[in-house]
Amino acid sequence: MYDNPYPLNQPSTGNGACLPNPSANPQIDYQAVSSASTGRYNSSQQLPFSRVGRPPKPCKANLIRQILYQAYRLVADPNGVYFLVPNFGGPVLMLEAEMIAPIIKHIAASTNNRDVSDQNVRDALEIIRRDYPDVAEIGSGRTWLDNYGNRYIALNGKVMILQPKQENMIQPELVYPYWHPANSRPFHTLYMQGPSAMAPSGVRIIESYVPIPKDRDLLIYTFMVLCMMPERQQLVLELTGELKSGMAQLQDVIKRTLDPVIKENAIRDTPSKVKDVDQKAWRHHVLNLDNVEDGLSSAVQRRMFELLCKSRLEWKAIGCHEITSSLAVRRAFLLSSLEPVITQPELVELTLSLEMPSPSTDQTGKASSQCHTQENLPGEDQSRVFNALLGMLGKAHANIDQVSLDRRVPDGWHDFCRIGMIVSDTLTGSAEAFWSQYEAYRNERLCEMTEEEPIAKAVVEYLRINAITEAVENPAGVWLAILGQFRPACVSDSQWPREARGLGAAFKRAAPLLDAQGITCCSNGKRGSKRHWVIGPKGLAMQHF
Repeated sequence: MYDNPYPLNQPSTGNGACLPNPSANPQIDYQAVSSASTGRYNSSQQLPFSRVGRPPKPCKANLIRQILYQAYRLVADPNGVYFLVPNFGGPVLMLEAEMIAPIIKHIAASTNNRDVSDQNVRDALEIIRRDYPDVAEIGSGRTWLDNYGNRYIALNGKVMILQPKQENMIQPELVYPYWHPANSRPFHTLYMQGPSAMAPSGVRIIESYVPIPKDRDLLIYTFMVLCMMPERQQLVLELTGELKSGMAQLQDVIKRTLDPVIKENAIRDTPSKVKDVDQKAWRHHVLNLDNVEDGLSSAVQRRMFELLCKSRLEWKAIGCHEITSSLAVRRAFLLSSLEPVITQPELVELTLSLEMPSPSTDQTGKASSQCHTQENLPGEDQSRVFNALLGMLGKAHANIDQVSLDRRVPDGWHDFCRIGMIVSDTLTGSAEAFWSQYEAYRNERLCEMTEEEPIAKAVVEYLRINAITEAVENPAGVWLAILGQFRPACVSDSQWPREARGLGAAFKRAAPLLDAQGITCCSNGKRGSKRHWVIGPKGLAMQHF
């Protein structure tokens, strides 16, 4: 009845017991065997003569297995994660019932006109897990790289490829199997002709619909391209400002462009546990947290940091403690709030925090804007933005490894800055426009962070007022007396170190902030019982490398 490339050796009863193959021994009493599997055996029971030799009707679990094997084959990736790969191309299915049950139910209904339950699906997948899989590499995410540096992207129902050091997409001869979160919509763009169809400047159409933070547009476009390169170090884009500043609209446009989904475009229930973050990460490539009011717990922020840097995302079925699937992934984050909510130091270092412009007002006091009021871009403009993004992605893919940084940037920002130079050169004809925006942002951000660290602010004021040009070494106790003269007026006694030991701990916290501003703050060991610290401006060469 079914053309099954993986023939059944023993049909299952659906509860773990197996029935013998009727063609092998037609004299077996199948009703008795079935009763025995449920504990109700009766030796006098006999099958009707007319049914002797006929195969029993397969249970729904085995029926599902047979149906699936008509269109899919079982594979496992090198990490032992099981997938069903379609015979005729398209996304693969991860062998987790909660992820793919709706898909399997639809297949069973459309091909065999059968209704199956979630339990039937779970039973079928348990049977399939006992089969022998092929081994294959499986792509993961919105775009992915193979072992040879080829970049793949599923576009308009086809898998396209950017070969190493090539900017233009082609359709490969062989279909590459890939996995997308079940919540994902495929990338789609309208077919357009003419010289402007793929023009990178098309990305600026966004500015016609939503406000962009002043002189920060290149940073936002760089973040968008970075999100399309998940093999690179990812960042958090944090938008702050008033509710009517347009940050929700900007979030929506960025999310729909980078990671179109079936539902829950904006995550409005702020994750409170690591489990919540992981559940969202299984369903989104870019996690879009809207209007975070109560802040984020330290555990959630640590998990966000791990996912930015690549971490294992583990699947546990409902009611099960066993890990059945896991992927090594990176996830980007996009969030909005009235004020900055990222506080965990490591995550702060990987956060692009931009303040949205305040709503402009006319002479009557009413809000006015040159932007359109609708959140979604019309189809043609959406396609132009996405085509422009693909064009910049091609340039970044082809050239990023040839771009060298001629100045010092913090750890974790190297990929962002290389992509930024490419984006800026593409849009403005020069990489300097990116550096102008980036350095202005970094200086502004460092000033904000220094304001929150009293010792760092006191060191900066000490060096500025005294015009210090060379590093100075003093015991911690001497530094405590010197910096006390530059203590900010708003700092209370509880926020200021009382003894030399406390100052040493404060120096350690302030050192990364000062280092980013070209200021040395380091311990030079002990002299007797006193620890000495060296503080002062770095040489010009050291500020850049």
